[in-house]
Amino acid sequence: MRILDLAYILGLGAGLGLASAHWAVSARPAIGKVEVGSWAAWPGSGNRDIDPYMRAFLSRGVHLPLGAGEGLELIAQRSDGGEPLDARCRYRISGATPPTRGWTLGATDASGASFSPVLARAGFSDAELVRGEDGAISIVAAASPQAGNWLPLPLHGRFQLRLRLYDTPISSQTGETQAANLPRITRVDCR
Repeated sequence: MRILDLAYILGLGAGLGLASAHWAVSARPAIGKVEVGSWAAWPGSGNRDIDPYMRAFLSRGVHLPLGAGEGLELIAQRSDGGEPLDARCRYRISGATPPTRGWTLGATDASGASFSPVLARAGFSDAELVRGEDGAISIVAAASPQAGNWLPLPLHGRFQLRLRLYDTPISSQTGETQAANLPRITRVDCR
């Protein structure tokens, strides 16, 4: 009887330990996360003194962080209205970009993996974008083609927007950045 009890306890402990370890590294950790409006960043993910949870997440090989002096990646999973980003909807990404040498904006699936866009365009860079007279950006993200700066989305499901800022001073001041200095994500309509 004691052997069965011991086997049960060891099995339960091992199962709970493995499940909790998988849960702890299956997504980006809340430790070190900085939120600015609908955008989130982990400025310490490319530093030498990275926390162990982020190191374990990155060791899974899913993402490659920018180094401390290289820039910053901002990820949005919600619009400015607080709704999760859904490919059945159309979004306008507009406003200012922080001071930076260059930037890219792309869409990925909810887990951060690339998807196969309709026209093999998965994002924009600052050099490809047509800007308004005031210098602000205006991009429409939708699954169907749109006029102007169009960012293709997957046909269905949740997605993320990833804004990578290269050689920017806010990489070390992310907590001081205000939402007005980052692009707004506005839901236009849904199908």
